[in-house]
Amino acid sequence: MALSAWAPETFACPICLETLKDPTTLPCGHSYCLLCVQRHWDQTASAGFYECPQCRQRFDPRPVLARSNVLMEAMEKLRLGGHENPETSLSQSITSSSQLSPSDASQGVLYPTLPSSSPRLCPLHQQLLELYCCDEKEDICEECSLHEHKGHQVVRAEEDRERVQQELNAKIQKSIADRERIIQSILQVSQTHKSSIQKLMMDSQTFFTDVLKSIELNCSQVLELLQAHENSSSSHIDAQSYRLQQEITQLHIKQEELRRLDAIRHPATFCNLMVAVDSSAQANSGTMKIWTPESVISGVRSALEVYRQGLDDLTKTSLASIFRVVNDVAAVAQTATDGDVITSNSQLSIQNTEIKSDSTRPKVRASSTQRSQDQHKKQNCSSANTVERSAVCCVLNPAPKTREEMLKFRIEPKLDPNSAYRQIRLSDTSRKATLCAENQNYPEKPERFMYWRQVMCVEPLAGSPYYWEVEWTGQRVTVGVAYRNMARSAADDSARLGHNTKSWSLYWSGKAFFMWHAGKETALTGPKAKRIGVYVDQQEGLLAFYRVSHNQAQEICCVHTHFDGPLFPSFRFWSGVGSTITICELQ
Repeated sequence: MALSAWAPETFACPICLETLKDPTTLPCGHSYCLLCVQRHWDQTASAGFYECPQCRQRFDPRPVLARSNVLMEAMEKLRLGGHENPETSLSQSITSSSQLSPSDASQGVLYPTLPSSSPRLCPLHQQLLELYCCDEKEDICEECSLHEHKGHQVVRAEEDRERVQQELNAKIQKSIADRERIIQSILQVSQTHKSSIQKLMMDSQTFFTDVLKSIELNCSQVLELLQAHENSSSSHIDAQSYRLQQEITQLHIKQEELRRLDAIRHPATFCNLMVAVDSSAQANSGTMKIWTPESVISGVRSALEVYRQGLDDLTKTSLASIFRVVNDVAAVAQTATDGDVITSNSQLSIQNTEIKSDSTRPKVRASSTQRSQDQHKKQNCSSANTVERSAVCCVLNPAPKTREEMLKFRIEPKLDPNSAYRQIRLSDTSRKATLCAENQNYPEKPERFMYWRQVMCVEPLAGSPYYWEVEWTGQRVTVGVAYRNMARSAADDSARLGHNTKSWSLYWSGKAFFMWHAGKETALTGPKAKRIGVYVDQQEGLLAFYRVSHNQAQEICCVHTHFDGPLFPSFRFWSGVGSTITICELQ
């Protein structure tokens, strides 16, 4: 029989049902693809023996297989013979397979399937592949379902196809309906939320307008009081001056009378007149009580300073509470993933943000004396309980222990180009800083760091907790927070991150971490971290640094203190051109 007349199935692998690839022949005489039979034996190696998938003849030990050159030559002759006989389908398959692109080979299609009208059979049991295993995602036969795939979810493809499609279509339709309902709810909640927030903005504007009016009224009252005091003092001084001037005139008259006494020679008459003039002159003494303004000025200035400090403290506390309310609601909304949860949380946020201006408006028209007393009491209590308040803060508001907790307060602050040192280049929408050898020709700004290689972020952090992460490259790095009024142009420690009372920083020296504040160094333990998480709660006085790896956060150190104002994320480069600091995008 000529090779060109052979059936194409003659050279098909019983395992993959494709044209033989690197054919090999077992001791029993059956031929397979070298890779197919090796994979089959690797899967059954736990049984301790190896058998032919067709005749079940066992081999022990495992035979050493090699490519069959005889089969390769026969297949090649069949392929060449196909050029003379175009009707041979196998030659066409082999020719087309030799022209496969590398992309097809990478997808596992080494040779195209030979055309065959015969049904697909199980290579292990030689039965029809009428079933489908949902767990292994492959076609199987009845025998496979009873043994190799026993306990798996097995369906009959032809019979269950319509039912599965109907069930899947019903699920999809339900999901579409649920999401359409959620969209309608979101639109209603969004409109309600927008209206409520706009009303809240108007109420807030009215509130602050009333507060400003109250302050202006207090100002006018104080000015009127001081003006009245000035007028009263001037009137009193004018009256005293007029009285003294009248007395001076009377004394001049007495002086003229004394000159006329020189003409009187009678001793008795002279003595009587002299006594009368003398007693008249001594009736009113030339004295005047004058009050100096120092006591009034010092007292008023002291009261005004107490008033100003009270307003500052009230403003900081109130703004911190407002920031906390808004940020907490925003954090809850970000963590919601279900449509119904979004709706309820949005309604809750609207209710929580309904602020009645009349009930929350501070009574700034209280008497200045009462305000002074209250302020003194507040200052005394504050100074006496500073340590106690810090201790309570540590117990009631500990630093979060998991990254999942902190991601509820995630932010992605941007670097401030007006603060960047002249050799720091900003990129990636001000999220990445790179230390360069050349100057960046930044314009002169009062907030720019002139001596230390530092850069500060734009966003002030006050009130509610915040969390961000930083990745860095290089040998050493400093990550921290600082007040806005930290020195910028000085070459001493007043402008050096972590070396003054206006900043806190975590420093990696190349060997270990150190915590710096007010010029004091605290050594820390733990390995190096290329990704650092920072958690700050300005209102509770909490600052913590974390080592972030594999979506886990491990605490490096935690600081409990009192923050006097908003904090700004800040960074410092050391040596090493090309070192980078990148604020991470958190999902």
